[in-house]
Amino acid sequence: MKKIQNGLFKAFSVTAYFAQLNLQWLLFTLLGLIFLGIGPASVTLIQFLHRYREDGTQYSFQQFWKSYRNQFKTTMVWGVLLVLLVATLGINLRIIAVFFKDQPWLSPIYSVASLVVLYLFLLSFLTFSKAQDTSFKDCLKASVFLAFRFPLQGLALIFTCYLLLLLLGAKTSLLLIYGASLLFFSADYFHSRMIQKMQRIATK
Repeated sequence: MKKIQNGLFKAFSVTAYFAQLNLQWLLFTLLGLIFLGIGPASVTLIQFLHRYREDGTQYSFQQFWKSYRNQFKTTMVWGVLLVLLVATLGINLRIIAVFFKDQPWLSPIYSVASLVVLYLFLLSFLTFSKAQDTSFKDCLKASVFLAFRFPLQGLALIFTCYLLLLLLGAKTSLLLIYGASLLFFSADYFHSRMIQKMQRIATK
């Protein structure tokens, strides 16, 4: 009976902590007017989720705010880059759909290429979040290596995030409460496994 109670308490603690982090992420993203706030808010969220996955450390609202504030100037550019990247890819896709109707093969090829670019950006962002002394160029190099050296983990990451988006998207309240936390937690898990394998290769 006590094991069941402990299990239920732990499950409640995990879900409550993920909801807390997600709501803090939303708040500080909005505080930075989205395109300036999403970078530092996401970096802080990834760092806290990574540490929680590693050793179970939980952080308070004040600690989230302190980390967000300290990293704001160095990480806000990632949010700006993401917004510009998504906007550019979306506009180009719309242009292809409107002006190149006679070439139906072009749109799916461009869509796949856009997904690859976004995937590399995600890997670069995850790498930077856990090693901020790494330059954007080095993050991108590492991401290209990870993407092509460990394709199965990459596919697992993409598939897991896709399933989570489908499940959470069916209920808007769940997406708002747990969306970013669950997505970044899953992405961090697969990214960390890739990094560990890369380090083992480097030490051989």
